[in-house]
Amino acid sequence: MHFMQRERRAKKKILSLLLGFNLIVTSSIALSEGILTLEQAEQIALIDEPGIVSQQWQAQSLSEQSIADGQLMDPKLQIGLSNMPTDTFEFDQENMTQFKVGIVQQFPSGDTLNIKQQKTQKQSELIQSRISERKLIIIKDIRLTFLEIYYWELAKKTINKNKRLFSQLVNIVQSMFSVGRNNQQDLIRAQLELSRLDVRLTKITQKVNTQRSKLSRWLGAQKSSLPLAGKLPELSIPVLSDDFETLSQLFYSHPKIQEVDKKMEISRKDIDLAKESYKPGWGLNVSYGYRDNKPNGMKRSDFLSAGVTIDLPLFTANRQDKKLLAKEHSYQSLKDKRVELLRQLVADLQEEAANEEQLHNRHQLYNNLLLPQAKQQAQASLLAYQSDQGDFADVMRAYIDELNANLDERRIAVDHLQSKAKILYFTSSFERQDMRKQADVGFR
Repeated sequence: MHFMQRERRAKKKILSLLLGFNLIVTSSIALSEGILTLEQAEQIALIDEPGIVSQQWQAQSLSEQSIADGQLMDPKLQIGLSNMPTDTFEFDQENMTQFKVGIVQQFPSGDTLNIKQQKTQKQSELIQSRISERKLIIIKDIRLTFLEIYYWELAKKTINKNKRLFSQLVNIVQSMFSVGRNNQQDLIRAQLELSRLDVRLTKITQKVNTQRSKLSRWLGAQKSSLPLAGKLPELSIPVLSDDFETLSQLFYSHPKIQEVDKKMEISRKDIDLAKESYKPGWGLNVSYGYRDNKPNGMKRSDFLSAGVTIDLPLFTANRQDKKLLAKEHSYQSLKDKRVELLRQLVADLQEEAANEEQLHNRHQLYNNLLLPQAKQQAQASLLAYQSDQGDFADVMRAYIDELNANLDERRIAVDHLQSKAKILYFTSSFERQDMRKQADVGFR
Protein backbone atom coordinates (compact mmCIF):
# COMPACT_ATOMS: atom_id res chain seq x y z
CA MET A 1 0.00 0.00 0.00
CA HIS A 2 2.83 2.34 0.88
CA PHE A 3 4.55 1.62 -2.41
CA MET A 4 1.32 2.23 -4.38
CA GLN A 5 0.74 5.61 -2.73
CA ARG A 6 4.33 6.59 -3.36
CA GLU A 7 3.99 5.57 -7.00
CA ARG A 8 0.77 7.57 -7.43
CA ARG A 9 2.45 10.65 -5.92
CA ALA A 10 5.37 10.24 -8.31
CA LYS A 11 3.02 9.87 -11.27
CA LYS A 12 1.10 12.98 -10.22
CA LYS A 13 4.37 14.88 -10.04
CA ILE A 14 5.29 13.68 -13.53
CA LEU A 15 1.83 14.68 -14.72
CA SER A 16 2.19 18.21 -13.37
CA LEU A 17 5.64 18.56 -14.94
CA LEU A 18 4.55 17.31 -18.34
CA LEU A 19 1.37 19.39 -18.40
CA GLY A 20 3.49 22.45 -17.68
CA PHE A 21 5.90 21.45 -20.42
CA ASN A 22 3.47 22.52 -23.16
CA LEU A 23 3.40 26.01 -21.67
CA ILE A 24 7.16 26.04 -21.44
CA VAL A 25 7.85 25.22 -25.10
CA THR A 26 5.28 27.74 -26.36
CA SER A 27 6.28 30.69 -24.20
CA SER A 28 7.97 33.67 -25.83
CA ILE A 29 11.44 34.85 -25.01
CA ALA A 30 11.51 37.47 -22.28
CA LEU A 31 14.12 40.04 -23.15
CA SER A 32 15.61 42.76 -21.02
CA GLU A 33 16.01 46.39 -22.02
CA GLY A 34 18.31 47.10 -24.95
CA ILE A 35 16.74 44.64 -27.36
CA LEU A 36 17.46 44.67 -31.08
CA THR A 37 14.56 44.79 -33.55
CA LEU A 38 14.79 43.94 -37.23
CA GLU A 39 14.02 47.51 -38.25
CA GLN A 40 16.79 48.84 -36.01
CA ALA A 41 19.24 46.30 -37.42
CA GLU A 42 18.43 47.40 -40.98
CA GLN A 43 18.88 51.07 -40.11
CA ILE A 44 22.17 50.49 -38.31
CA ALA A 45 23.55 48.41 -41.17
CA LEU A 46 22.88 51.12 -43.76
CA ILE A 47 24.36 53.99 -41.73
CA ASP A 48 27.93 54.69 -42.84
CA GLU A 49 28.31 51.23 -44.37
CA PRO A 50 31.88 51.29 -45.76
CA GLY A 51 30.98 49.67 -49.08
CA ILE A 52 28.18 52.17 -49.74
CA VAL A 53 30.28 55.14 -48.63
CA SER A 54 33.13 54.01 -50.90
CA GLN A 55 30.80 53.79 -53.89
CA GLN A 56 29.30 57.19 -53.08
CA TRP A 57 32.76 58.73 -53.20
CA GLN A 58 33.37 56.95 -56.49
CA ALA A 59 30.12 58.33 -57.92
CA GLN A 60 31.04 61.83 -56.77
CA SER A 61 34.48 61.43 -58.30
CA LEU A 62 33.01 60.52 -61.69
CA SER A 63 30.51 63.37 -61.47
CA GLU A 64 33.38 65.84 -61.02
CA GLN A 65 35.38 64.09 -63.72
CA SER A 66 32.53 64.53 -66.19
CA ILE A 67 32.93 68.31 -65.96
CA ALA A 68 36.63 68.03 -66.70
CA ASP A 69 35.99 65.67 -69.63
CA GLY A 70 33.86 68.33 -71.33
CA GLN A 71 36.67 70.89 -71.47
CA LEU A 72 39.15 71.60 -74.23
CA MET A 73 42.72 70.47 -73.84
CA ASP A 74 45.05 73.00 -72.33
CA PRO A 75 46.78 75.16 -74.97
CA LYS A 76 50.47 74.54 -75.58
CA LEU A 77 53.12 77.26 -75.44
CA GLN A 78 55.83 77.12 -78.07
CA ILE A 79 59.13 78.95 -77.58
CA GLY A 80 61.87 78.70 -80.19
CA LEU A 81 64.78 80.26 -81.97
CA SER A 82 64.67 80.16 -85.77
CA ASN A 83 67.31 80.59 -88.46
CA MET A 84 70.28 81.28 -86.19
CA PRO A 85 73.51 81.61 -88.31
CA THR A 86 76.01 78.95 -87.34
CA ASP A 87 79.10 80.83 -88.46
CA THR A 88 78.84 83.65 -85.92
CA PHE A 89 75.73 82.79 -83.83
CA GLU A 90 74.87 86.47 -83.84
CA PHE A 91 71.15 87.23 -83.44
CA ASP A 92 71.20 90.43 -85.58
CA GLN A 93 73.30 89.11 -88.45
CA GLU A 94 70.58 87.58 -90.66
CA ASN A 95 67.18 88.98 -91.56
CA MET A 96 65.38 85.65 -90.92
CA THR A 97 66.77 85.05 -87.45
CA GLN A 98 63.99 85.44 -84.94
CA PHE A 99 62.82 84.51 -81.47
CA LYS A 100 59.40 82.87 -81.71
CA VAL A 101 56.62 82.53 -79.15
CA GLY A 102 53.49 80.66 -80.16
CA ILE A 103 50.25 79.15 -78.83
CA VAL A 104 48.83 75.83 -80.06
CA GLN A 105 45.26 74.81 -79.33
CA GLN A 106 43.79 71.42 -80.33
CA PHE A 107 40.09 70.94 -81.06
CA PRO A 108 38.75 67.36 -81.02
CA SER A 109 36.60 66.09 -83.82
CA GLY A 110 32.89 66.88 -83.92
CA ASP A 111 30.97 66.75 -80.63
CA THR A 112 33.54 64.53 -78.90
CA LEU A 113 33.87 66.64 -75.76
CA ASN A 114 30.15 66.78 -75.06
CA ILE A 115 29.78 63.04 -75.61
CA LYS A 116 32.71 62.29 -73.30
CA GLN A 117 31.12 64.42 -70.62
CA GLN A 118 27.82 62.60 -70.98
CA LYS A 119 29.56 59.23 -70.88
CA THR A 120 31.36 60.00 -67.60
CA GLN A 121 28.11 61.24 -66.08
CA LYS A 122 26.45 57.97 -67.07
CA GLN A 123 29.30 56.14 -65.33
CA SER A 124 28.47 58.10 -62.18
CA GLU A 125 24.81 57.08 -62.49
CA LEU A 126 25.94 53.47 -62.94
CA ILE A 127 27.62 53.63 -59.51
CA GLN A 128 24.35 54.94 -58.04
CA SER A 129 22.57 51.86 -59.39
CA ARG A 130 25.18 49.67 -57.75
CA ILE A 131 24.64 51.50 -54.47
CA SER A 132 20.90 50.75 -54.68
CA GLU A 133 21.68 47.11 -55.42
CA ARG A 134 24.07 46.90 -52.47
CA LYS A 135 21.44 48.32 -50.14
CA LEU A 136 18.96 45.65 -51.22
CA ILE A 137 21.55 42.93 -50.70
CA ILE A 138 22.43 44.23 -47.24
CA ILE A 139 18.77 44.44 -46.19
CA LYS A 140 18.15 40.89 -47.42
CA ASP A 141 21.22 39.57 -45.63
CA ILE A 142 20.25 41.36 -42.39
CA ARG A 143 16.74 39.91 -42.52
CA LEU A 144 17.89 36.36 -43.22
CA THR A 145 20.54 36.46 -40.50
CA PHE A 146 18.28 38.15 -37.95
CA LEU A 147 15.56 35.56 -38.46
CA GLU A 148 18.05 32.70 -38.29
CA ILE A 149 19.38 33.99 -34.97
CA TYR A 150 15.81 34.35 -33.76
CA TYR A 151 15.06 30.70 -34.48
CA TRP A 152 18.20 29.28 -32.87
CA GLU A 153 17.89 31.51 -29.80
CA LEU A 154 14.33 30.37 -29.28
CA ALA A 155 15.28 26.75 -29.91
CA LYS A 156 18.07 27.08 -27.35
CA LYS A 157 15.70 28.51 -24.75
CA THR A 158 13.14 25.80 -25.44
CA ILE A 159 15.72 23.02 -25.18
CA ASN A 160 17.11 24.47 -21.94
CA LYS A 161 13.68 24.45 -20.33
CA ASN A 162 13.02 20.98 -21.69
CA LYS A 163 16.36 19.88 -20.21
CA ARG A 164 15.32 21.06 -16.74
CA LEU A 165 12.09 19.08 -17.09
CA PHE A 166 13.97 15.95 -18.14
CA SER A 167 16.40 16.35 -15.24
CA GLN A 168 13.49 16.30 -12.83
CA LEU A 169 12.02 13.29 -14.61
CA VAL A 170 15.32 11.46 -14.26
CA ASN A 171 15.28 12.12 -10.51
CA ILE A 172 11.70 10.91 -10.20
CA VAL A 173 12.30 7.75 -12.23
CA GLN A 174 15.49 7.11 -10.26
CA SER A 175 13.55 7.45 -7.01
CA MET A 176 10.88 5.04 -8.23
CA PHE A 177 13.54 2.60 -9.43
CA SER A 178 15.20 2.63 -6.02
CA VAL A 179 12.00 1.31 -4.43
CA GLY A 180 11.42 -1.26 -7.14
CA ARG A 181 8.45 0.40 -8.81
CA ASN A 182 10.21 0.99 -12.12
CA ASN A 183 12.64 -0.97 -14.23
CA GLN A 184 16.14 0.14 -15.12
CA GLN A 185 15.17 0.66 -18.77
CA ASP A 186 12.99 3.66 -17.85
CA LEU A 187 15.88 5.24 -16.00
CA ILE A 188 18.32 4.63 -18.83
CA ARG A 189 15.84 6.02 -21.36
CA ALA A 190 15.34 9.21 -19.32
CA GLN A 191 19.11 9.68 -18.91
CA LEU A 192 19.65 9.03 -22.63
CA GLU A 193 17.15 11.68 -23.66
CA LEU A 194 18.76 14.14 -21.26
CA SER A 195 22.16 13.50 -22.86
CA ARG A 196 20.68 13.96 -26.31
CA LEU A 197 19.41 17.37 -25.26
CA ASP A 198 22.95 18.32 -24.21
CA VAL A 199 24.20 17.35 -27.68
CA ARG A 200 21.46 19.41 -29.32
CA LEU A 201 22.30 22.40 -27.13
CA THR A 202 25.95 22.23 -28.19
CA LYS A 203 24.99 22.30 -31.86
CA ILE A 204 22.47 25.11 -31.30
CA THR A 205 25.07 27.21 -29.45
CA GLN A 206 27.41 26.81 -32.41
CA LYS A 207 24.64 27.91 -34.79
CA VAL A 208 23.89 30.99 -32.68
CA ASN A 209 27.55 32.03 -32.52
CA THR A 210 27.97 31.58 -36.27
CA GLN A 211 24.93 33.71 -37.09
CA ARG A 212 25.90 36.38 -34.55
CA SER A 213 29.30 36.60 -36.22
CA LYS A 214 27.63 37.11 -39.60
CA LEU A 215 25.47 39.87 -38.14
CA SER A 216 28.51 41.63 -36.64
CA ARG A 217 29.76 42.34 -40.17
CA TRP A 218 26.95 44.86 -40.57
CA LEU A 219 26.26 45.96 -36.98
CA GLY A 220 29.57 45.55 -35.19
CA ALA A 221 30.36 43.16 -32.35
CA GLN A 222 28.55 45.12 -29.62
CA LYS A 223 25.21 45.69 -31.35
CA SER A 224 25.12 42.22 -32.90
CA SER A 225 25.31 40.65 -29.43
CA LEU A 226 22.15 42.39 -28.17
CA PRO A 227 19.14 40.19 -27.37
CA LEU A 228 16.55 40.11 -30.13
CA ALA A 229 12.96 41.27 -29.89
CA GLY A 230 10.68 38.59 -28.49
CA LYS A 231 8.21 38.64 -31.37
CA LEU A 232 8.63 37.68 -34.98
CA PRO A 233 8.67 40.68 -37.33
CA GLU A 234 6.00 40.98 -40.00
CA LEU A 235 7.00 41.22 -43.65
CA SER A 236 4.45 42.08 -46.34
CA ILE A 237 4.91 41.10 -49.95
CA PRO A 238 3.00 42.40 -53.00
CA VAL A 239 0.57 40.37 -55.05
CA LEU A 240 2.56 38.91 -57.93
CA SER A 241 1.32 38.25 -61.43
CA ASP A 242 1.83 34.84 -63.01
CA ASP A 243 2.45 36.41 -66.41
CA PHE A 244 6.12 36.41 -67.41
CA GLU A 245 5.92 39.60 -69.49
CA THR A 246 4.17 41.54 -66.72
CA LEU A 247 6.85 40.55 -64.21
CA SER A 248 9.56 41.42 -66.72
CA GLN A 249 8.19 44.95 -67.05
CA LEU A 250 8.09 45.33 -63.27
CA PHE A 251 11.75 44.42 -63.10
CA TYR A 252 12.71 47.38 -65.31
CA SER A 253 13.04 49.48 -62.15
CA HIS A 254 15.17 46.91 -60.28
CA PRO A 255 18.75 48.08 -59.60
CA LYS A 256 20.21 45.03 -61.37
CA ILE A 257 18.39 45.92 -64.59
CA GLN A 258 19.07 49.62 -64.05
CA GLU A 259 22.76 48.78 -63.84
CA VAL A 260 22.67 47.01 -67.21
CA ASP A 261 20.64 49.88 -68.67
CA LYS A 262 23.32 52.36 -67.57
CA LYS A 263 26.01 50.15 -69.11
CA MET A 264 24.02 50.18 -72.35
CA GLU A 265 23.80 53.97 -72.24
CA ILE A 266 27.56 54.14 -71.71
CA SER A 267 28.03 51.74 -74.61
CA ARG A 268 25.87 53.96 -76.84
CA LYS A 269 28.11 56.89 -75.94
CA ASP A 270 31.10 54.79 -77.00
CA ILE A 271 29.36 54.21 -80.34
CA ASP A 272 28.78 57.96 -80.68
CA LEU A 273 32.43 58.63 -79.94
CA ALA A 274 33.46 56.08 -82.55
CA LYS A 275 31.25 57.84 -85.10
CA GLU A 276 32.77 61.20 -84.22
CA SER A 277 36.21 59.81 -85.04
CA TYR A 278 35.21 59.89 -88.73
CA LYS A 279 35.15 63.67 -88.48
CA PRO A 280 38.43 65.61 -88.68
CA GLY A 281 39.89 67.12 -85.57
CA TRP A 282 41.91 70.27 -85.99
CA GLY A 283 44.42 72.51 -84.28
CA LEU A 284 45.21 76.23 -84.35
CA ASN A 285 48.76 77.56 -84.16
CA VAL A 286 49.47 81.28 -83.67
CA SER A 287 53.05 82.54 -83.17
CA TYR A 288 54.93 85.80 -82.90
CA GLY A 289 58.51 86.09 -84.24
CA TYR A 290 60.76 88.79 -82.85
CA ARG A 291 63.69 90.03 -84.98
CA ASP A 292 66.58 92.19 -83.79
CA ASN A 293 67.66 95.39 -85.55
CA LYS A 294 70.24 95.25 -88.31
CA PRO A 295 73.91 95.75 -87.39
CA ASN A 296 73.67 99.33 -88.78
CA GLY A 297 70.74 100.02 -86.45
CA MET A 298 67.96 99.83 -89.02
CA LYS A 299 64.79 98.35 -87.52
CA ARG A 300 63.48 94.99 -88.75
CA SER A 301 59.78 94.13 -88.71
CA ASP A 302 58.57 91.33 -86.45
CA PHE A 303 56.57 88.39 -87.84
CA LEU A 304 53.10 87.11 -86.96
CA SER A 305 52.25 83.60 -88.09
CA ALA A 306 49.09 81.52 -87.94
CA GLY A 307 48.33 78.02 -89.10
CA VAL A 308 45.72 75.29 -88.91
CA THR A 309 46.31 71.54 -88.75
CA ILE A 310 43.49 69.21 -89.76
CA ASP A 311 43.21 65.47 -89.23
CA LEU A 312 42.51 63.52 -92.39
CA PRO A 313 40.57 60.35 -91.52
CA LEU A 314 40.88 58.95 -95.03
CA PHE A 315 41.91 55.38 -94.30
CA THR A 316 39.15 54.20 -91.99
CA ALA A 317 38.89 50.51 -92.89
CA ASN A 318 41.25 49.17 -90.23
CA ARG A 319 40.81 51.87 -87.58
CA GLN A 320 37.52 53.78 -87.39
CA ASP A 321 35.42 51.07 -89.04
CA LYS A 322 36.75 48.32 -86.78
CA LYS A 323 36.47 50.46 -83.67
CA LEU A 324 32.84 51.32 -84.46
CA LEU A 325 32.05 47.68 -85.18
CA ALA A 326 33.63 46.62 -81.87
CA LYS A 327 31.52 49.12 -79.93
CA GLU A 328 28.35 48.00 -81.72
CA HIS A 329 29.11 44.37 -80.86
CA SER A 330 29.66 45.33 -77.24
CA TYR A 331 26.30 47.11 -77.18
CA GLN A 332 24.55 44.10 -78.67
CA SER A 333 26.16 41.88 -76.04
CA LEU A 334 24.70 44.07 -73.29
CA LYS A 335 21.25 43.92 -74.90
CA ASP A 336 21.32 40.13 -74.86
CA LYS A 337 22.67 40.13 -71.30
CA ARG A 338 19.76 42.31 -70.24
CA VAL A 339 17.27 39.83 -71.70
CA GLU A 340 19.06 36.95 -69.97
CA LEU A 341 19.11 38.81 -66.64
CA LEU A 342 15.41 39.63 -66.88
CA ARG A 343 14.57 35.99 -67.49
CA GLN A 344 16.76 34.92 -64.59
CA LEU A 345 15.25 37.45 -62.17
CA VAL A 346 11.68 36.55 -63.14
CA ALA A 347 12.41 32.82 -62.85
CA ASP A 348 14.09 33.28 -59.45
CA LEU A 349 11.15 35.33 -58.21
CA GLN A 350 8.60 32.81 -59.42
CA GLU A 351 10.57 29.98 -57.81
CA GLU A 352 10.74 31.82 -54.50
CA ALA A 353 7.06 32.74 -54.68
CA ALA A 354 6.19 29.06 -55.10
CA ASN A 355 8.43 28.22 -52.16
CA GLU A 356 6.73 30.89 -50.03
CA GLU A 357 3.31 29.51 -50.85
CA GLN A 358 4.36 25.98 -49.91
CA LEU A 359 5.83 27.17 -46.62
CA HIS A 360 2.62 29.06 -45.88
CA ASN A 361 0.60 25.89 -46.48
CA ARG A 362 2.95 23.79 -44.35
CA HIS A 363 2.75 26.32 -41.55
CA GLN A 364 -1.03 26.15 -41.62
CA LEU A 365 -0.86 22.35 -41.60
CA TYR A 366 1.32 22.35 -38.52
CA ASN A 367 -0.91 24.82 -36.69
CA ASN A 368 -4.19 23.16 -37.62
CA LEU A 369 -3.27 19.46 -37.51
CA LEU A 370 0.20 18.35 -36.48
CA LEU A 371 0.66 20.40 -33.31
CA PRO A 372 -2.79 19.57 -31.88
CA GLN A 373 -2.26 15.91 -32.76
CA ALA A 374 1.17 15.85 -31.12
CA LYS A 375 -0.27 17.44 -27.99
CA GLN A 376 -3.14 14.97 -27.89
CA GLN A 377 -0.72 12.06 -28.33
CA ALA A 378 1.42 13.30 -25.44
CA GLN A 379 -1.59 13.70 -23.19
CA ALA A 380 -2.96 10.29 -24.15
CA SER A 381 0.32 8.53 -23.44
CA LEU A 382 0.55 10.29 -20.09
CA LEU A 383 -2.99 9.21 -19.13
CA ALA A 384 -2.23 5.66 -20.21
CA TYR A 385 0.90 5.64 -18.06
CA GLN A 386 -0.97 7.13 -15.15
CA SER A 387 -3.57 4.34 -15.35
CA ASP A 388 -0.90 1.62 -15.67
CA GLN A 389 -1.87 0.94 -19.29
CA GLY A 390 1.26 2.40 -20.80
CA ASP A 391 4.94 2.62 -20.00
CA PHE A 392 7.28 5.50 -19.37
CA ALA A 393 9.10 5.06 -22.70
CA ASP A 394 5.88 5.89 -24.57
CA VAL A 395 5.44 9.03 -22.46
CA MET A 396 8.98 10.18 -23.18
CA ARG A 397 8.68 9.45 -26.88
CA ALA A 398 5.36 11.32 -27.12
CA TYR A 399 6.67 14.44 -25.40
CA ILE A 400 9.87 14.39 -27.44
CA ASP A 401 7.72 14.17 -30.57
CA GLU A 402 5.72 17.16 -29.36
CA LEU A 403 8.92 19.08 -28.68
CA ASN A 404 10.21 18.30 -32.18
CA ALA A 405 6.86 19.28 -33.71
CA ASN A 406 6.99 22.63 -31.92
CA LEU A 407 10.55 23.25 -33.08
CA ASP A 408 9.62 22.22 -36.63
CA GLU A 409 6.70 24.67 -36.58
CA ARG A 410 9.05 27.44 -35.49
CA ARG A 411 11.53 26.46 -38.20
CA ILE A 412 8.82 26.64 -40.87
CA ALA A 413 7.59 30.00 -39.54
CA VAL A 414 11.11 31.43 -39.80
CA ASP A 415 11.68 29.84 -43.22
CA HIS A 416 8.42 31.42 -44.37
CA LEU A 417 9.59 34.87 -43.31
CA GLN A 418 13.01 34.30 -44.85
CA SER A 419 11.29 33.41 -48.11
CA LYS A 420 9.37 36.68 -47.92
CA ALA A 421 12.65 38.52 -47.31
CA LYS A 422 14.06 37.01 -50.51
CA ILE A 423 10.93 38.01 -52.43
CA LEU A 424 11.24 41.57 -51.13
CA TYR A 425 14.75 41.72 -52.54
CA PHE A 426 13.22 41.26 -55.98
CA THR A 427 10.10 43.39 -55.46
CA SER A 428 11.36 46.32 -53.36
CA SER A 429 11.49 48.56 -56.42
CA PHE A 430 8.10 47.45 -57.78
CA GLU A 431 5.21 49.88 -57.78
CA ARG A 432 3.34 49.58 -54.48
CA GLN A 433 -0.13 48.78 -55.67
CA ASP A 434 -2.60 46.02 -54.83
CA MET A 435 -0.53 45.19 -51.77
CA ARG A 436 -1.78 42.48 -49.49
CA LYS A 437 -0.47 42.22 -46.01
CA GLN A 438 0.33 38.63 -45.23
CA ALA A 439 0.28 38.45 -41.48
CA ASP A 440 2.16 35.45 -40.21
CA VAL A 441 0.50 33.11 -37.78
CA GLY A 442 3.71 33.39 -35.80
CA PHE A 443 4.79 31.17 -32.95
CA ARG A 444 2.20 29.41 -30.95
